[in-house]
Amino acid sequence: MPELEVYAHRGASGYTLENTWNAFYKACEFGVGIELDVQITKDGVVVVYHDDNLKRLSGQNRKIEESEYRFLKDLKIGKKIRRRIWNHQIPLAYEVFHWAKEKRVPLNIELKSSFGAHPDGPRILAAMLEGMENFHLSSFHPHLLKSMKELLPEVETALILKKKLPLEALAAMDWIDSLHLHKRIYTPALLAALHGMEKTVRVYGMRGTEPAMKKLMPELKGIITDYPDRVTKKLRLASER
Repeated sequence: MPELEVYAHRGASGYTLENTWNAFYKACEFGVGIELDVQITKDGVVVVYHDDNLKRLSGQNRKIEESEYRFLKDLKIGKKIRRRIWNHQIPLAYEVFHWAKEKRVPLNIELKSSFGAHPDGPRILAAMLEGMENFHLSSFHPHLLKSMKELLPEVETALILKKKLPLEALAAMDWIDSLHLHKRIYTPALLAALHGMEKTVRVYGMRGTEPAMKKLMPELKGIITDYPDRVTKKLRLASER
């Protein structure tokens, strides 16, 4: 089995606030790739943030797609259970992309639904990615990946799945190169059914403690996890056996 890719989910989000510079720096310390979420504001600025609504981390009940960047620029985000992290701000995507390129950190860039609401969303992101290396695009929204594939034909596109889809529907999406499966549907039966489609498979939701970590399937290319240090340790131990 070739060496597996490991991506830190929203940065090393098991240890610090998701999708923040602290999370990205921590992932870099672990020597792994980074999965991050991108949204686009009403005025066309691409930022790194998971939720469509700002409420969970900022207390502001407001959608990103309906907000201009000047509202987000100085917004503090965090969690009440960890008072020390209230001073985080929402990163600009182009700054994270530039940092990752300089550090040679692989990126799994997930497009959120705001890109479908903005008339030029995919085109703005595609322009930002010109000259970038070692990244792929993922999304729960196949139409967004289709738009990106038309703009950037050589870039890998990955459809994220929480539940099984009919194989006929997956086969018809010829613009999809890869599948990111939640660990709940990561099974030998599904991988066997996908075998003829020649699509790359990664699994997400792993914590490094699952029984499946003891015997990973040969079709698997990568793991996306909140705890990349635990997963890389498990993989290292498995390779030494």
